[in-house]
Amino acid sequence: MSEGPVLWVKCTRCGELLYQRELTKNLQVCHKCQYHFRLRAPERIEQFADPNSFRELDADIASADPLRFIAKEKSYPDRLVEARRSSGLSEAIVYGTARLDGEPIVLAVMDASFLGASMGSVVGEKIARSFERALAERCALVIFATSGGARMHEGLFSLMQMAKTTATAARLAEAGLPFICICTDPTYAGVTASFVSIADVILAEPGAAIGFAGPRVIEQTTKHKVGADERDSQYMLAHGMIDAVVPRPELRDTVTRLVRLLGGQALPESVERPAVQTPAASAGVKLLDFEHTLADVEHQLGDAYKHAAKGDARAQQRSAQLEETLREKLAGLYRQLKPWQKVQVARHPARIHLNEVIAGVFTDFIELHGDRRFGDDAAIVGGPARLAGRPVMVIGHQKGRDTRENVFRNFGMAHPEGYRKAQRLMRLAERFGLPVLCFPDTPGASPVMDDESRGQAEAIASNLLTMLSLHVPVIVTIIGEGGSGGALAIGLGDRVLMLEHAVYSVASPEGCAAIVWRDSAFAPQAAEAMRVTAQELKALDLIDGIVPEPVGGAHRDYAACCANLATALRMELAGIDAGDPEALVRRRREKYRAMGPIAQPEPDPQRVSELAQVPFVGHRE
Repeated sequence: MSEGPVLWVKCTRCGELLYQRELTKNLQVCHKCQYHFRLRAPERIEQFADPNSFRELDADIASADPLRFIAKEKSYPDRLVEARRSSGLSEAIVYGTARLDGEPIVLAVMDASFLGASMGSVVGEKIARSFERALAERCALVIFATSGGARMHEGLFSLMQMAKTTATAARLAEAGLPFICICTDPTYAGVTASFVSIADVILAEPGAAIGFAGPRVIEQTTKHKVGADERDSQYMLAHGMIDAVVPRPELRDTVTRLVRLLGGQALPESVERPAVQTPAASAGVKLLDFEHTLADVEHQLGDAYKHAAKGDARAQQRSAQLEETLREKLAGLYRQLKPWQKVQVARHPARIHLNEVIAGVFTDFIELHGDRRFGDDAAIVGGPARLAGRPVMVIGHQKGRDTRENVFRNFGMAHPEGYRKAQRLMRLAERFGLPVLCFPDTPGASPVMDDESRGQAEAIASNLLTMLSLHVPVIVTIIGEGGSGGALAIGLGDRVLMLEHAVYSVASPEGCAAIVWRDSAFAPQAAEAMRVTAQELKALDLIDGIVPEPVGGAHRDYAACCANLATALRMELAGIDAGDPEALVRRRREKYRAMGPIAQPEPDPQRVSELAQVPFVGHRE
């Protein structure tokens, strides 16, 4: 008597009994603990690619037996026969052409059921051919990676597949075509240390084990037992090795958006509209010290709002009158702000931050994480997005709203890995021809000794060199505080803008006062002396433009501020001639070469003549 179909499955992680039909409907993800069951290559292709769009390539190429490898009295060819029989596959990878929401792609899927998806010559060959096919088709490559390690049966030939796949990956990168890799459970050893880790974007499923050495190798070599979550996808995200952890139900949409963004595919502006959470009524905004004259009007307005919310028609009319009164008072007050008062506005606890700018100016934003070296710095946020339908790369400092978030964001003070993440995203933007839009907002770079030990100064200097060498347009907008080298590290651009009440300086006013006046209490005098405001810096030709803020500052109306900023960015981008990338770089370098007024004497013809006669003692070709 034959067995019927399996109706119930026990979750590997939580032990919940799952109805097979519901589990299939949920893409093989446990509804209770979100455990992602491993998928076979055919299942993965069916879930991911457009229906009936996948066309397999090179299905018939097979492994040779170059070493005549025998283990436990079984030859390599015999093991291959067993693997084919048990997995139903000819090898540990399937690749071919497909469509993803209509977009042409090359899709490669590894399958751990075939000898643990170990990377032998055929696996390496199919991966290499997938790169070459994507290059020939001028389309994106998507690889679902999984592997337990090298295929020992092929010896050094297996190791050389790391070089083979990397060599072909380099050609795709040079052609400016997207390569997106998704790490599934498990992704170890040679694949991680070759084509996986050089992908343009590295995604991972939740709970996927990822790393270089597998747990068995670690335990036998170091006698250290590896914990279940010690090197899973969340661990790798926190340590900067992958861009994002994406649940299986969101993978298809996320990769589709990435393919279109990195492919430079523009969309009509009307397709998506930015949305930003604006603050509550201005009566709820904290007043700054110099705004104390507004307290009475603010109180009356708050009271009118309460009665109007209960349907009081007179209160509604009263609130409209008070709003106009408050607007007039704010306009008069903000027209004559002193530099120190502008510093206070730029630091307002409700000041617009990068996350509100992203929500109100851009659409289709996908945050990418990590520097691929050490960690992911929450003080720097970046990723591709759209500005009026045009793909761009957004990078900026992110501050917090409360103590907990500020600690998480390190008060917007970036670590070296934050600047290295920014540089990675700049290079990614350059590869795909995306304009880079940077938003400095920091009191300065993180100064602690741990950051010094990881090369804070080098990270900043390297960013400056990168920004002066990018062959794509770069627009910088100071949205709050532009503090010292921490801001400049993402602050060199073809055009540099400032929000109307932002500030930008070589040091904080308190820092300057402590150095020059020997007393930080002289911060107001320092702010005035350093010329930190947008208006003063524009007059000194240190910035190129000022973006108007709503009456009373950006913290009173995020939506209006974002609308002004979006208009300014579109105008600036339209005004940059990027037709000649080399000329773009040359103009940017000349711009900064000319900065800094100097006083020098008129040239003395006699002195010049004398100098010309001094013999050159260096080496000449």
